Amino acid sequence: MAKISYSKLLDPVSDIIALMESSLAGAFGASSGDQRECYKRVHAYCWGLHTLVMDVITALGIENAATRPAVLERFIALHDPIKRTLDNLRAGFDGPLDDEQHGVIVYVAESLQAIERMMTNLWQYSQIRHDKLVVAEDEFDGAVLIQRLRATMPGMASARPSAGFLVIGDETLLTRAFEEIAINARVHGGVERVKIATQDFGYRADITIYDRGAGFRLPEKLLPFAPFWQSQADNPGLGLGLHLAQEFIKRCGGKISLHSEPHRGALVKISLPTVP
Repeated sequence: MAKISYSKLLDPVSDIIALMESSLAGAFGASSGDQRECYKRVHAYCWGLHTLVMDVITALGIENAATRPAVLERFIALHDPIKRTLDNLRAGFDGPLDDEQHGVIVYVAESLQAIERMMTNLWQYSQIRHDKLVVAEDEFDGAVLIQRLRATMPGMASARPSAGFLVIGDETLLTRAFEEIAINARVHGGVERVKIATQDFGYRADITIYDRGAGFRLPEKLLPFAPFWQSQADNPGLGLGLHLAQEFIKRCGGKISLHSEPHRGALVKISLPTVP
């Protein structure tokens, strides 16, 4: 198994702490009293986030995060106030921001979003490792998955109509799987457009997603869905997206395969059980 980069978890939190300290020192311009109180609030909550992440890494272990519900509760209690505070700052509720200050707040908000995604992925990875993931068995229109993939990648081109089959599985988990595939194509493949084709066989539907992005070559003895593996060490995230996508699809009775070559893009094929 590939190794996790703990710095990717800690660096965004440390960046936010440093930026809030700089903002309080006036490095990005004068701020109102209300804005300073917001900076102090974000700074304090981020130190709490830093402590939580360190606890998960050192004391509990990332694979064991889901064995203690308090981990998720602590994260939500710290994350949500930071997000609300940043939203208020961006909206100007605590006073107008100049361009440099606005740029700092946007960067901080994006860093917080990255932290949320990584912690969510770690939590679900831990749930899977401890067989705690709850999977629903519902029926829903397969077009929903295509529509949500399209929302994640506005430039998506559909080669064939995507409606006409009812998927059996957990709609929330399968939606997450498709989002992770889209993020992988956009962030790691470097594309904003993929081609998609669907084929219904009456008892299953095949969905093929192809991008002409950077592509990659796997090292020997390593599967493309291995946890924490990334084609380049400096890629954002933890390398859990495709692993979670595979697990979600597999637990809904489906299959996923991926083929890629450097400079020739990647092709993902997903087979899902459907109502005949």
